[in-house]
Amino acid sequence: MSFGTIEGMSDEQNKSLRSWYWYDWANQAFALTVGTVLGGQLITRYFNLATGGTSQIAGLNVTGTSFYAAVLGLSMVFVAISSPILGAIADRIPIKKKIVWIYTIIGVVFTAFMGIAPHLDENSAYRLLAFCFLMGQIGMAGGNTIYYAFMPYLSDESQMEKISSWGYSYGFAGGSLILIIHLIVMGSGAFGLTSEYGDWTLTFAFVTTSLWWLGFGLPFFRNTPEPKIPNEKTYESAMEALRDGINEVKGTFREVRKYRILVIYLLAYLLFYDVLHTVGGVASSFAENDLRLPVVMNIALILLANIIAIPMSIVGGMLAVRYGTKAVLGGAIGVYMAVLIIATGFAPLDLGDDHERFDFRYDYIEETDEYELSTLHDRGVTGWVSKSGPGDEDFRNAFLSYLIEGSLEGDVWSDSDIEKTRISSDEASILASEMELMKSHRWSFSFRGGILDGNSSVGDEHITVIEGGPIDWWPNFLRDNVWGPLNFGVTLQWLLLGTMVGFVQGSAGAQARSLFSYLVPKSRTTEFFGFFGFMGKAAAVIGPFVFAFFSAAYDTRFGIMILLVILTMGLMLFPFIDVEEGKKVARQADIDAGLISEEE
Repeated sequence: MSFGTIEGMSDEQNKSLRSWYWYDWANQAFALTVGTVLGGQLITRYFNLATGGTSQIAGLNVTGTSFYAAVLGLSMVFVAISSPILGAIADRIPIKKKIVWIYTIIGVVFTAFMGIAPHLDENSAYRLLAFCFLMGQIGMAGGNTIYYAFMPYLSDESQMEKISSWGYSYGFAGGSLILIIHLIVMGSGAFGLTSEYGDWTLTFAFVTTSLWWLGFGLPFFRNTPEPKIPNEKTYESAMEALRDGINEVKGTFREVRKYRILVIYLLAYLLFYDVLHTVGGVASSFAENDLRLPVVMNIALILLANIIAIPMSIVGGMLAVRYGTKAVLGGAIGVYMAVLIIATGFAPLDLGDDHERFDFRYDYIEETDEYELSTLHDRGVTGWVSKSGPGDEDFRNAFLSYLIEGSLEGDVWSDSDIEKTRISSDEASILASEMELMKSHRWSFSFRGGILDGNSSVGDEHITVIEGGPIDWWPNFLRDNVWGPLNFGVTLQWLLLGTMVGFVQGSAGAQARSLFSYLVPKSRTTEFFGFFGFMGKAAAVIGPFVFAFFSAAYDTRFGIMILLVILTMGLMLFPFIDVEEGKKVARQADIDAGLISEEE
């Protein structure tokens, strides 16, 4: 017996259903490994390496996080425009699986190409990675829009919560399993791969994600049948189909206004999905840019969230049967509001005398009277500091000669730039003196042992220095009154976030999808799911751009607060969503279309 099958359905029908689940298992490899962990963290990292952490564009202070958020929003523009048109065409001719296949191949190919980026210089790396990420997101999000439209054909209406919840559980399980594989490889050096930041380690992660998506996605294309179309049409050319699709979309915009409850729900969905998508998308970038957490901690966060989400998705489906889909969805959104309130207050604890938390650490070697350099997360100097970006210019001028051997010529790091792993005690004393004089940078130094034991310096732009932002009082308040007294560092703060998200992320997605399926007529599922996809992708465009703008204009925490305001607006529409009235309207539309009779 397989998980998620439906009693009373034939073996062939359950095989079709399981294969539909397996596609969720397959593409969540991209959603989690690339979309949630590596994509955001690496684009942010390479952007910061190229620019020194910031770049002035149109008067805005663009950081790695705001740049990545803009890329995330841009990736959804094509999908937002194409989804309703393709959905309308797919309701007229049997091409749903073909469309999903094309999107899948696009996603698979460009995910594999992302593995090239770690082998390039930082300027080329962040540009290539951003482009391939954009194309991979198009492949996944575009395919999912049509893939979701299969759901009403898999079983009858009474099973929608179960199917949607099990689909999410399969997805979380598949995405989590490959994340565990990547975590083991990054942590153990398996297959001869070096560390979590090694070039070939990252390439391995991208290529295996691509193969996972393709391999586990094949059962869907083999075993899940193309849904029957009530009024199939034939077209003489692709342009004719495109024109018809555009006309259908115009008609859908007119038609959807007849479904009052559906319109209210779509407006609420636009607002809350806007936030949920943005939070999931930019989390790893926030971890890299504002908290300086390692990749393995991002993987741990996602694993924790998804391990919790696997059973909670099923529990959410059961609760929806008992208390109603809308109630469970509203509760999940309420938890997300709490997550955002806490996230705006995340704050690294003061470094104090915790030598291991400093960016550049010098340990005394008594035998040679020298100090040996190590770096945070073992990235090396060239893994943190930009060689030519304006954001690190003052730091380079003051300190780079102590950190790197050679002439330091050129705009990007190369093999000729060798880290100066040891300096004499005399040279270290000069460095310590200069550290006290020049603090207009984003880094920290610490000495342990010898005559400089306990000497340290923190730059004015270091992540522990939280000031200048419009809501910086909140993270400082939490650090002084909660995080500090409890010794609750950013690692534990991050895991708290993962735990809270894990309890509700499956329910939020599954019940949002399930509630929509109740409110649309079966006779126009793909067209309306295409419109649903359009709303989701419109949200996926708007949210990251809004976050990117406010993060660049103010700071990341203020960008998160704006997301909280948007989420609250979405939840305020829930009292106006009458699910039973919406079901009646959808059923009447199916009767009028001749799909069902009055007696059914």
